[in-house]
Amino acid sequence: MNINRKYIIIFGTLILLLVIITGAITYYKEKGVQTQTPDVKQSALSFSRDYPINFSELSDFLVFCRNTVLSDVEELKNKEITEVVCILDPLASKVVLKEDPRSANIYIPSFSSLDSIISFKPGRYIGILVDFKDVIREYNPSLLQEEKWYLCSISEPSWADPFYLQMAPKLYLIFDEGDILCGAIKADKAPSIYFSGFIPQAESLNIKQYLVDEQTVTDVMNKQSFSEIKEILKDYPIIWQMEKPIIP
Repeated sequence: MNINRKYIIIFGTLILLLVIITGAITYYKEKGVQTQTPDVKQSALSFSRDYPINFSELSDFLVFCRNTVLSDVEELKNKEITEVVCILDPLASKVVLKEDPRSANIYIPSFSSLDSIISFKPGRYIGILVDFKDVIREYNPSLLQEEKWYLCSISEPSWADPFYLQMAPKLYLIFDEGDILCGAIKADKAPSIYFSGFIPQAESLNIKQYLVDEQTVTDVMNKQSFSEIKEILKDYPIIWQMEKPIIP
């Protein structure tokens, strides 16, 4: 009788230990899952729309694109020229809604390598950022010694970002045919060229970047005709360009 009681006590103790261990394992597994579930409140960068709605959001969006170009992302490795397209995606597409219903109206930035983009969708807000040192290195490495470079770009058709226009109105000329952007880029640690806006209703979006001189920047910005500006710039080298079809 005493022997049976002894075994019953031992057996009961083992069962209790098993319950405790199983409970502990379950607890830590659940805790681990919880720490991996995105918390919308703690998101480092989020937006309420699929486009920036003020200067602060535009700045955040630009910084995200710039940091992406500077990062060691696998998708961008071994590219002769690092160039990305940034967009704002709904967070609901990244996480399960039932995990956090607040994600329904939250958008977060994402990127793709420009050369992986086949076409643009009309009405979609995008940012395009290009590592300018890569551009210069491909065109003429000796120019990397310059302290600054003077550039003019032509975008056809017009698609200039309204907030960017307000931030730097003296750099833009807007025509029915397209946009003109001229200015200087200083040779800082990470010079880049940046374009953003809503994709227009058109067959394609074409951007050409010209390397010019300081006087040409002044001459171009004083012109009142899109055709006159194109006539001036045709004598200067195109150091970067992009053309993508626009498909609904």
